[in-house]
Amino acid sequence: MASATDLPAADTRALTGTAGGVLMAYLQAQYAEMLSQEQRLRTEEPEAVHKMRVSTRRMRSVLASYRKMLHPESANGIRDELKWLSQLLGAARDAQVMRHRLQELLAAQPEFLVKGPVSVRIDEELLGDYSAALAAIRRGLDSPRYAALVRDLGVLVAAPQLTGRAERPAAKAGKKLVRKDLRRLKNRVRAAKQETGGAARSELLHEARKDAKRLRYAAEAFVPVGGKAAESMVEAAEGIQKVLGEHQDSVVTQDLLLRLSRRPGRGGGGFTYGRLHAVEEQRLKAAEKRFRRLWKGFAGAHGW
Repeated sequence: MASATDLPAADTRALTGTAGGVLMAYLQAQYAEMLSQEQRLRTEEPEAVHKMRVSTRRMRSVLASYRKMLHPESANGIRDELKWLSQLLGAARDAQVMRHRLQELLAAQPEFLVKGPVSVRIDEELLGDYSAALAAIRRGLDSPRYAALVRDLGVLVAAPQLTGRAERPAAKAGKKLVRKDLRRLKNRVRAAKQETGGAARSELLHEARKDAKRLRYAAEAFVPVGGKAAESMVEAAEGIQKVLGEHQDSVVTQDLLLRLSRRPGRGGGGFTYGRLHAVEEQRLKAAEKRFRRLWKGFAGAHGW
């Protein structure tokens, strides 16, 4: 399997000060990080799955935000394959996070209100999901599909097929792209505010979380030329992403608790599942309240 040191580095001297130079420097760093975390994942380091997933998401996100700087035939297929890899890694990470969340929530309940083998059932469900996901990751990393992705990314960062837009001054072009992703986020939040249905609203807020993450990474790539303004945007977008992530985690947790409570032959625990579900309902409301408060400051605080 390739490593970061096996692949040629791009000669970006001609891109210095250009939008293409900013993009390629960011992609090179994240590509190296992906390969580094792959090796750690293969030696079963606990946080490697999460860190490798983050690097793939960063690359996919900036390839979307800065897509007009690259010829479509050189980048679109890579974006699709990065999505596949991110989803592969995400199944394990999601099971890991969900188990920790539920066991922590269960441990916080008064002992006399915990009825049935709920902790055991949670572990059976989510440790099983985690083990299956890890096995799928190992198969994926050993597959020709992953090898092709590594190769294609190596070619992209070593010899990028850039368009004329990539030659534009980095400061001006980067700011324009960040503004575009900011508008995307604001439009999504506006749509969510207009939606009264619970499930539909939650789905729009979930999409807004993705938009906030895209904005964060677009601004992150822009930091070398955007300075403190870009850093401020990264921090603000990350705050929105995190609070909406808490909202989405609560949505997913409630769904899981309902599924667990409905399964036959679970040895009791229905009361406790219901209690945990009620606690998660309150968590969701609290997350949405924090989001509204944070959004007021975010929406009007940046001179972009």
